[in-house]
Amino acid sequence: MGLQKFRADYAGAKQKNGGTPFYTSWVGGPTLALVRDCKCDNASISPRTVYIREVADSYFSIPAACRYKGRTITGRIMLDDAGECVFHAHTGQGI
Repeated sequence: MGLQKFRADYAGAKQKNGGTPFYTSWVGGPTLALVRDCKCDNASISPRTVYIREVADSYFSIPAACRYKGRTITGRIMLDDAGECVFHAHTGQGI
């Protein structure tokens, strides 16, 4: 089974940092499903597709994951000061 948990129905507007959010259409409204070319803030990895793994557990972050050199890197998607999606990898994953 892959990293993608939610289907990506449509793309949102491309962000200034290069990322493109994709959303799922639900009855309750659109939900973030993945971000292509997402900037990785605290890791030394290039922008990549980051998949939402769970429903948001707080107002400020959403659990997410990406693949890097054959490994799954977990972390969270948060908004930066400009309101754009940024991936924060958990520490201790050897990246």
